[in-house]
Amino acid sequence: MAFLAKFNQPSLPKSKSIKSRIKPQGASCIGLLCLTLLTCVACKAPNVPQGYFEPQMLHDEANAGESNGSTQSGDTAMLSYQEKLDGYWVHYSQISTCVAIGSSLEQINRSLYLIKVAQSEHGGLEETWEACQIDLTPVISVQARVPEALRQSLYPLNTQQGLFVGTPPQQVYHSGAVAEIWGIRFEQPLLDPMPNMTDDERIYDMDEDGEVGVTLYIGDTCLAYMTQRRLTHYHGQMIAPDEITGEALSVTEQYIMEASAPICKTAYQTRSNPNRSHFSRIRIDGKGGAIDLDQNQDGTIECTELLAQREQLFPSRMQVMDVDHEACSL
Repeated sequence: MAFLAKFNQPSLPKSKSIKSRIKPQGASCIGLLCLTLLTCVACKAPNVPQGYFEPQMLHDEANAGESNGSTQSGDTAMLSYQEKLDGYWVHYSQISTCVAIGSSLEQINRSLYLIKVAQSEHGGLEETWEACQIDLTPVISVQARVPEALRQSLYPLNTQQGLFVGTPPQQVYHSGAVAEIWGIRFEQPLLDPMPNMTDDERIYDMDEDGEVGVTLYIGDTCLAYMTQRRLTHYHGQMIAPDEITGEALSVTEQYIMEASAPICKTAYQTRSNPNRSHFSRIRIDGKGGAIDLDQNQDGTIECTELLAQREQLFPSRMQVMDVDHEACSL
């Protein structure tokens, strides 16, 4: 499955294995965004720089194009409610976090998931999550980059905690806790404590690059070797036969074991910003008159098909939220 972002490794000298340079003490921090920051004392919120990933906001004229095997449903009167959520959906989440670095700055994690849903008779959900596109907005002009090897080692995720209840048009969706875990094995993913020592036996080389934990690129000058747990709960309502929207509650914990530069081990205070965190989910398999992104009509949809036809979703059905540092003011 393709991933939209181009992951170019920074030109950094090859270092010795982390195992030979880790010291007993480690650095811990809360949130992926703390890795993207540089020293800044009492600084004013800067203008938002150009993101590292390709932009998700698409031109309106792109909607005039045709995609093989797809249909567009612009008239909601032609849509019909289905008995179950079974099938393929695109799920776009925008998670806001505030980071204290002089002043409070906002960072947004924008993730585009392809989800296959199977619903039981009582409304229980089994969902398979595939992250097709991830965009972490820069902070102080520094961009964190997720290597393709890391994405492939984490997804797809399978969850069996979701619930869908009610009758049309008053149906309610709960995802349960979606746990995205980097470089560590938990017996209880939601409750087990994060590591605080580099020799924790639960830490392993998840992305198989020869370094324990996972490797994250920080700008063009730094590599960080780390573990991370991100827990997200989505809660929303069906607002149309093919669409669910709602809020997202998310928290991220992180343990940095080593980095190629000391600044990349610096911890910053962060806090979740639930008032600015939300999601939208749209059916894309043609059922009930929904759009059909199954290009080859084989009954399955992959990230390559979703990304090739994303102009049918952005900006007409899904909108990208701009960074607003004022939203983090206390």
